[in-house]
Amino acid sequence: MSQTDIFSVLQTGLTQAGSVQTPGETHGTLTGMLCINNEVSPAAAVDDVAGEQLGQALDALREMTLEGLFDPDLSFRPLLPDDDTVDLDTRVAALARWCGGFLYGLSFFGDFNPAHLSAEVREVLNDLTELSKAELTAEEDGDSAEGDYAELVEYVRVAVQMIFLECQPKREGPQTRETLH
Repeated sequence: MSQTDIFSVLQTGLTQAGSVQTPGETHGTLTGMLCINNEVSPAAAVDDVAGEQLGQALDALREMTLEGLFDPDLSFRPLLPDDDTVDLDTRVAALARWCGGFLYGLSFFGDFNPAHLSAEVREVLNDLTELSKAELTAEEDGDSAEGDYAELVEYVRVAVQMIFLECQPKREGPQTRETLH
């Protein structure tokens, strides 16, 4: 499943399940949980998993997320609405909810303590907290706002990699992961 397909299936499945979560928020939650425990079940990131198709999408999302997080080329990408089909205001709101979900996912197990992290990663966590409140203002519009949004998405992408690498136990040798099919 492609990231666009997963987004669509999640959106439909979450709506049918009566969940108030968005696909991005769900992915953010799952990503935060995986930063702490990369063995977590994807169903833990959703209020209520109903339906086989939603379960399959969550499994595919978990695998795609872990592949991106473990990838030495840092290919992780947050699951957000498509830039070409959704207006900027909606995408900014989705990014904010993604960040909120991510922060929730980090704290889900109850033993996450930012004090044990480097000063740089604590600063990144503060930035993500601020981004979870982001919204588009009336004076922000056009190409510069689109560029700013793209920079924020890239910042989130890199920030999550930093957090993941610091939270995961150190490994001997190359950090690779077998792909499950």
